[in-house]
Amino acid sequence: MTDGRRPPPLLTRTLMVTFVTVAVLLAMVFSVVWFSTRRQVRESVAANLSASQRVFSALETRRQREMIAQTGVVADSPTLKAAIDTYVEETRGGQVTSALLQTIDGEMDKVAAQILSDAIMLTDLRQNTLSAKGRLADRWPVGRPVQLAGSSANATYDGIARMGGLVFRVSAVPMLAGDGTTVGTLYLATSLDEAYAKQLKQDSGAADVAIVSDGLVIGSTLPAKAAHEFETIAGRSNDPDGVATLDGEEQAYRRLVSIDSSTTFYALGSIDAMSKTAMRDAEFSLALVALAALAIALAASFWLAGLVTAPIGTLSKSLTAMTASHDVKARLPLTGSSLEIDALTDTFNGLMASVAAAEADTEAAYTGAIRALATALDARDAYTAGHSERVSVLSVAIGRHLSLSNRDLEVVRLGALLHDIGKIGVPDGVLMKPGKLTDAEYQTIKQHPVLGARILKSVPFLAPHIPIVELHHERPDGRGYPHGLRGDDIPLAARIVHVADAYDAMTTARAYRGARPSSEALQELWRCAGTEFHADIVDALTKALPGGVVSGSGAVVHA
Repeated sequence: MTDGRRPPPLLTRTLMVTFVTVAVLLAMVFSVVWFSTRRQVRESVAANLSASQRVFSALETRRQREMIAQTGVVADSPTLKAAIDTYVEETRGGQVTSALLQTIDGEMDKVAAQILSDAIMLTDLRQNTLSAKGRLADRWPVGRPVQLAGSSANATYDGIARMGGLVFRVSAVPMLAGDGTTVGTLYLATSLDEAYAKQLKQDSGAADVAIVSDGLVIGSTLPAKAAHEFETIAGRSNDPDGVATLDGEEQAYRRLVSIDSSTTFYALGSIDAMSKTAMRDAEFSLALVALAALAIALAASFWLAGLVTAPIGTLSKSLTAMTASHDVKARLPLTGSSLEIDALTDTFNGLMASVAAAEADTEAAYTGAIRALATALDARDAYTAGHSERVSVLSVAIGRHLSLSNRDLEVVRLGALLHDIGKIGVPDGVLMKPGKLTDAEYQTIKQHPVLGARILKSVPFLAPHIPIVELHHERPDGRGYPHGLRGDDIPLAARIVHVADAYDAMTTARAYRGARPSSEALQELWRCAGTEFHADIVDALTKALPGGVVSGSGAVVHA
């Protein structure tokens, strides 16, 4: 079963198929470009991170060398050396003056002014802090020892220290007396925090930097959520590089450098951020390609649709015209544009020829059956023999004067042949009674239209003629039978047969009276026009009869 919706025209379907095909191809191209761009971006980010790693390694090595060299220069300060040497001597004597400590502290102020570091510390031979300067000097309390794994008062040091909840990158050089003996150590500490990460990002050229120590991110340029997610990934994976999704964004990361195997610097680059720019350029190019492709597809679709649908449209119009004319004998013309459609047209023409032949045979059998019924009815009464045939001829003549179509004329012709078929059910004693009928007998006769309609209803192909059989005794004034219809409520075909039936009855001899002349019958019809008969039908009958013209008074004048 269908849902009642009309299918789209072939032109629309052709356009849809073409456009869907183009859209699918464009989607495939876009997918290939998207994946290719993502791969290229991933490779580009990895290459940038590798370059950042090399740059950072070189910078970090140079930075540490410069820091140690600068620390060594400071450690060679004669004034600071003299102060710490004096401190060593006084320590040996068992008494260190406060003035000396103030001198050392003052010299350290000078050193702090020369070196940019978060904290600068001076320790004695026991690694006890004598003085600490810088913005984070409070994390290195004076008097407490500096305890760093692997550090020694007699050697330089580069490593990680955790003091006061902070992680520091620490460099140290020994302070030597004039005789080359070690008298103390000078430490420079840099906090590995957000500021340090920003400086690393600027120096290395990386998109982002993260510093991970003991599995915790202690400084980064990443957003807080992304930094927290990277902390989990870095703590779980030992891979020096990889790809991770941070805060919903795909990021590539690479290890820059590791210090003391506990602290690692990472460079990160956003694949999504870089791909957006690349994809924006690719999408612009794809948009131009798509517009051009759609324009070409549109033109090609219309051309293809026209090529396919034009002959089909011609065939469809021919079929529509044939359906409207009901002419099954007409042949459809060949389009000449498509071998397949012309073959279909030839097949259809052959089929319709067979239908026309079958229809002719059916119509002949149909007409023969009706005539046989009419003849059987007329055979019951010698006085009415040929009545049905004459009424049929008169009815068709009236219909032609009323400009009925051939189809309607055929309904009138066959309906008139059957108009009295119901009289088959009327007893012979009533039907052929020579004298006047009693009221009861008349009521019996009046049942023949209903009986006729009941007979025809059992035969489907006779359905168009039932209104004629059932209603040919209805009158314009409503005094007819069997339903008492009035005026235009009575079908036109029934009105025609009513007048033709009355005319033939008056002009044909009966057992109880002779035949009346045609002019007299027409005058009677005109006298009853408007009450018993429709005037326009009487007028059409008058004009249809040979030489019969009626004057305004209703008299018949023969030409």
